[in-house]
Amino acid sequence: MGTRWDPEFVPTIPGTAWPGLIGGEEAARLASVFQLERTQWLSPEALVTRQLDQARRVVAHARRTIPLYGKRLSEAQIDPREPLTSERWRDIPILTRAEVQSAGQKLLSQAVPRPHGKIKWTETSGSTGEPVKVATTAVAGHFWKVFTLRDHLWHRRDFMGKLAAIRFLEGSGSDSRQRSSPSWGSATRDVFRTGPSASLHIGSSIDAQAGWLKRENPDYLLTYPSNLEALIRHCSARGIRPPKLREVRTLGEIVTPQLREACREEWGLPLVDMYTSQEFGYIALQCPDCDDLHVQAENVLVEILDDAGQPCAPGETGRVVVTGLQNFAMPLIRYEIGDHAVPGGPCGCGRGLPVLTSVLGRTRNMLVTESGEQRWPVVGYTRFREIAPVRQLQAIQKSFTALHVRVVVESPLSASQEEELKTVLRNALAHPFEITLEYLDRIPPGKSGKFEQFKNELTP
Repeated sequence: MGTRWDPEFVPTIPGTAWPGLIGGEEAARLASVFQLERTQWLSPEALVTRQLDQARRVVAHARRTIPLYGKRLSEAQIDPREPLTSERWRDIPILTRAEVQSAGQKLLSQAVPRPHGKIKWTETSGSTGEPVKVATTAVAGHFWKVFTLRDHLWHRRDFMGKLAAIRFLEGSGSDSRQRSSPSWGSATRDVFRTGPSASLHIGSSIDAQAGWLKRENPDYLLTYPSNLEALIRHCSARGIRPPKLREVRTLGEIVTPQLREACREEWGLPLVDMYTSQEFGYIALQCPDCDDLHVQAENVLVEILDDAGQPCAPGETGRVVVTGLQNFAMPLIRYEIGDHAVPGGPCGCGRGLPVLTSVLGRTRNMLVTESGEQRWPVVGYTRFREIAPVRQLQAIQKSFTALHVRVVVESPLSASQEEELKTVLRNALAHPFEITLEYLDRIPPGKSGKFEQFKNELTP
């Protein structure tokens, strides 16, 4: 018999301790979670039907209240009074990042429905070099909390445990490097009783992170994959294993099979990934039964398209195009977010939610050959330390023939080690680059805290 899982609710009505009676926004949050518990089991066909019906409402609102969309949708002969089919949906032009930047507030609705609440502005990290400002509503914020709860509930986390995060922290004051809270944050607050949480800025050294992790002694850890890899390696070399840690969660970068294996072998822990963006919030969450990701179909309509704009078959790599289904302040309809992903077939868990077997990252991080071919670069990182004491590496494609590699090493490399490292990179990238090495003390992440192991400076 499995361990009994019994999270404790926080009653908001005085005198109702058990069963807890919850009202207000908290009740709406749980009502949405209740619906998601059922919609996840709908068939893929039923989910698409509901998505297109909700998308039609977003399209109708955008056409009516945003002149830019009015013109765009009219030219595509999209009549929101008519039911949308998948074929008609693809007649809507794809919205590019450059177009969103150029349009700015012209994409803001002139009549946001009052029940959707206050408008809030957010800005993407600009990891592509192209930050985008997006307006969202209180309703969109509500659904962010709801999908956070779905993730916790799917993975049956013990809310009374301690949650820790090593990630980018906003602000410039003394609390911008380290923070603590008596709860897990706004998603669980006033709904479930939780233990405390603590956060550390990603700019802290790996040694400082390891010390902080030892002091905080959390049950759950959230961080970026590249940071997790360095942290595991650091701790393993010193015989350190966080004693209470039950699960590691990642976001913002690619998770490789090797990292999952290292997490299991060195720490004996599962790794749970998620796919999110500032523009849409949750795009996909890891299945509770396997390593694949489930698109959060109640929040976003995700298309994985080939170069001809047609849906990719399972196993094929394509461009990620996303439509938000809940944001009526600044709808992003068929927005090419700049990532590539691989769709999968039906999941063995039985959920009808679409499957992504992997998310491959930003378009600017694709290797580009002189023929125009683009492919995801496998930089062979797992072999680096077999050759030399490499702590950190970043490869930058400068031209079709030149690769500049920034490295952080524990001790100077010999000439033979340098040549072997270059050979591994050429073989992994399957391209005869002329490689230059630059030695640094540290390669900092981008301003959002995300680290790009491969950067392509050819792609605008």
